Amino acid sequence: MENNPYPERSDAVIEGLANGLYSEYLTYNQCNPIPLKLPVPVEEIAEQFLGYEIDFSETGIFSDPDILGGIDFERNKIYVNASVGDHDGRYSFTVAHELGHHVLHREHYLRRQSTDDGEILCRVAGQKPRIEIEADRFAAALLIPADNASQAVAGKARKITTIGQARALANDLITKSGFTNVSNSAMINRLKDLGLLAPGIPYQGAKARKTYGPPSTLAFLKRLISKYR
Repeated sequence: MENNPYPERSDAVIEGLANGLYSEYLTYNQCNPIPLKLPVPVEEIAEQFLGYEIDFSETGIFSDPDILGGIDFERNKIYVNASVGDHDGRYSFTVAHELGHHVLHREHYLRRQSTDDGEILCRVAGQKPRIEIEADRFAAALLIPADNASQAVAGKARKITTIGQARALANDLITKSGFTNVSNSAMINRLKDLGLLAPGIPYQGAKARKTYGPPSTLAFLKRLISKYR
């Protein structure tokens, strides 16, 4: 069920917005500009730049390990399932995904909150609303900037013909090129989206996990938040 009131964003627009967020973060303190660095510090972007509090939970809806995160625009909170806290790749992608909702969907949600119909949009196995696909694309673009990925690959992908070789390349980029908060699967998928791997290399991580996007009403949000505590 889609019933999605949010404006659709193309891949190119999402890519530009992800790059824009990182550029704004790097330059927001004019007296002490932050140098470009990898891995992209999504936790710092969320907390220091955008003012979100990151809250870990393993109760309520987060007793389900397939629900990885959520975002509360009114309280400026990002919720993360405690089960991913020790997995840098999954944790960083979850935070980056919620930042995608902040950039792509927050403004429209806040304009519509008084007239929404009480439905929450979430990513579930077999059903992935468009805003969740967009937030995933944003997360990948934020964590693995296209220019950095292309420079790191530098012709190596021409030799990649099997998934085993693709995994080895992804591991090499993660350990040697600074993408240390990215999972192997996320790296492979990003390289495929950028056209840096052969079309025959399959996407990784087929099992969809639920990640809560912007809820539709404040009343529903308050009921949801009560489950987190």
